[in-house]
Amino acid sequence: MIRLIVSDIDGTLVGDGQGEGSLNPEYYQVIHRLSEKGVRFMACSGRQRLSIAKLFRPIENEIYYACDGGSLVFDRDVLLFARTLPKEMAYDIIRDAREIPPCDVMVCGTKRAYCRSEDSELYRWMVNGYGYDIQAVGNLTENIEDDIVKVSVYHHDRAEELTNPWFRPKWEEKVKLTLAGIQWLDCVPKDAGKGSALTFMQEHFQISPSETLVFGDNQNDMEMFERAEESYAVENAREEVKQAAAHICPGYSEDGVLQILQKVLKKM
Repeated sequence: MIRLIVSDIDGTLVGDGQGEGSLNPEYYQVIHRLSEKGVRFMACSGRQRLSIAKLFRPIENEIYYACDGGSLVFDRDVLLFARTLPKEMAYDIIRDAREIPPCDVMVCGTKRAYCRSEDSELYRWMVNGYGYDIQAVGNLTENIEDDIVKVSVYHHDRAEELTNPWFRPKWEEKVKLTLAGIQWLDCVPKDAGKGSALTFMQEHFQISPSETLVFGDNQNDMEMFERAEESYAVENAREEVKQAAAHICPGYSEDGVLQILQKVLKKM
């Protein structure tokens, strides 16, 4: 019997950067009914908690949140799990990322997110699309008074290509690097990530992999597949993600995850 359902958001439930009101309302009904039957639902995303809560507004107090690439886990607004980057290491990552001229950088803390300037594509997209609480602070290595949980390198469509030549080889042994869509390379602590967040939930609530169902579309979701016997990649997922999943379901444009959740509910 399924007791824990975990789903990625961007590329899995909705298109990248879609905000409040973009999720099919039927998701709220199904998740609510599953919750009534004792099934916990956790949204697991690179997004911050506020952005996820806006997307799930009608049931925001009924779900769990694995935020910032699995660095933070919340039960409503109660922090259950947190992993942070050492400040000097985070600053070194930021400095190196700034050496890739076409890319921009977002720093995610326990309080909010931070970027260089309001006059940037990144800032406008995070506010107008994702609905982020993000502050422009200028110098990212001097003006952040917050614990840092993630550093994200951003380019609107070439993040993987632009970070490949030297940045990723330099940092891949020191932090966990995961591609999140075509726009983001996320840098999180080695003991963080979506798999770590899922493992925490399983241990915290004594839920086994056989009682866990997960959904995803990108590289940063694959580590969740290893911790659940029932895993689905959406049809629009990267090829290596589909190969790693136990099953394939229709893509987000067809509400593929909703179709599977409805089947789970029907069986119960």
